[in-house]
Amino acid sequence: MNLYERLKISRSIVISILMLTSIMALVYPILKKSQKETLQYKTEKFFNDIINEQYDEAFKFVDYKENSKQDLVEAKENKKIKWISRLRRQRANGVRIEACTKVKIDNTEYPVGTVRLIVNKKGILEEYIIGVTYVRINDGYKIRNISKIDDSIQEEICGRIVETY
Repeated sequence: MNLYERLKISRSIVISILMLTSIMALVYPILKKSQKETLQYKTEKFFNDIINEQYDEAFKFVDYKENSKQDLVEAKENKKIKWISRLRRQRANGVRIEACTKVKIDNTEYPVGTVRLIVNKKGILEEYIIGVTYVRINDGYKIRNISKIDDSIQEEICGRIVETY
């Protein structure tokens, strides 16, 4: 193989590497955005927003399921206010989520998730493995219900989201 052929091969390798790098640079932001749309990301964000007391943000992930004939916007706002006040009352009583870890989503039939929560009950840390069910709304999913957690915490945090307040 002469020098000219080696340079030709090297040049095509360099061009291929540059093209691959360019494609990856274009595809990475798209993949990153789609990751944010995953249920795992949304579930983690939901609990982390509760932990960080960003209740308005957390409520965006909740299916508030309105059954009444009230104006939909007004009903949503009323449920949001009641839900947030319950979370604040719970925190004032010394019960709060400290950490959310190990979020796993099973999409086999209909999406359900499990989450490991560390809950602080008046200074005592307890671990809970909870179940999360989702409901499809428009083109995405929201949290419908939470189960397998201490009844008082479940009711206060978000377990019976769809119940009338």
